[in-house]
Amino acid sequence: MSLPWQVPFRPESEFGHLTRPRFLNWEKSFVSGPESPLFEVSHWKSPETPDWLLTKVSFKPRAEGPPGHVHGGASAGLLDEVMGVLAWDRDHTCVTRSLQVHYSRALPIGLEARVFTRLVKVESRTLEVHSTVYNQDALPFVSCQGIFHILSEEQLARFKNGF
Repeated sequence: MSLPWQVPFRPESEFGHLTRPRFLNWEKSFVSGPESPLFEVSHWKSPETPDWLLTKVSFKPRAEGPPGHVHGGASAGLLDEVMGVLAWDRDHTCVTRSLQVHYSRALPIGLEARVFTRLVKVESRTLEVHSTVYNQDALPFVSCQGIFHILSEEQLARFKNGF
């Protein structure tokens, strides 16, 4: 079954370069920062396909919603973050405008998941990014469409200065 906005599963061998998020305050992120209580995350990219990102994620017990499974808000937060990681890596300083998330099955706590993310469209000051969470057998669990607003220099300066 195909999900809305589903990003195709790809061989991990295509993604050989570990990358560190470039967005503001990444180190403090409760989603993918180094001390995240919810996830263990690593981001991988490929020079041959710069509009793609592979994120390897393990869901920690603090991400639990329904017994033994990841809370829907936690998985939505993860997808928002990985789409932002890709956008900022492609030099688009942006913030989330909207997310549409489609859940097809519950994500088990402890799952070693693969999130494939793709930059779909850049138009004026708007980005469209899609992302899908899979298990290691290429079974999709959650997919998401993110629309992001590209910040002007003035808006970015306000963010950096704490408004």
